[in-house]
Amino acid sequence: MRLNKFTYLSYSFFSRIVFLTFYLSCFISASSQSDPKQLRTDSLKAKFQKDSAHTYRFKKVRPTIGIDQRNSWIKNERSDKRIPVSINGFQAGIILYEKHTIGIGLYNISEGSKKAVKLTDNKNVIRYEELYIRYATLYYEYVIFDARFFEMHMPIELGLGKYVYNLKDESRSQLLWQEQGPARISGGGVEIILKPLKWVGVSGLAGYRFVALNKKTNLNLNGFYYAYGVWIDLRQVYRDIKFFGFQRPKYRKKVKAILGSEG
Repeated sequence: MRLNKFTYLSYSFFSRIVFLTFYLSCFISASSQSDPKQLRTDSLKAKFQKDSAHTYRFKKVRPTIGIDQRNSWIKNERSDKRIPVSINGFQAGIILYEKHTIGIGLYNISEGSKKAVKLTDNKNVIRYEELYIRYATLYYEYVIFDARFFEMHMPIELGLGKYVYNLKDESRSQLLWQEQGPARISGGGVEIILKPLKWVGVSGLAGYRFVALNKKTNLNLNGFYYAYGVWIDLRQVYRDIKFFGFQRPKYRKKVKAILGSEG
């Protein structure tokens, strides 16, 4: 086949380009293969990236625990005074897909709220009341909003417990009224979490509680409650300790040893 001058020049130029590309690829491949340090650091980097991704991976199911201290008020029908009470609780459950939390809560009235409280009725007669209550709940919490510095949750709960209520005279020696029995509890609210750091912040909870007691009770435990405290993401604490405390220093140490070696 006969080629004109232009075709010949184009063919020659193309052949040179192909040859040069092939030569460069062989040179780069040979250079990388002849540099054991680079091969070892590349392999180490790939493993480090894989381990880091595993540490911060998304988990469909993970455990959660919490300490809950709720503040509210109770009302005695024989008095106009609303008595503040604090209830301490412990929660344990599981978080599903970072959106749904299901668990149980155990609650008991605080020691300070167990002390006798002075009451004065409409006739200025002094009485003292004592309240003891403990209960367990099943709770569900839904994450409404979750951002870097802000979260909003909606918890609801159903529970069953027992209460004892004593009403004594002014000298606290004579029992004027006593009642006890089951307490059926339900409620819900909204929790807001502010996170200046990704693993620690402050939380505030506000909600409303319904409590069904004996039909002849003088107590009214229905009403608003609130709680506040420190929020800590133990999962994130564990992740950061593992990554910054162990994985990254170990990787840097190995890279430094490779680059400082002779082979």
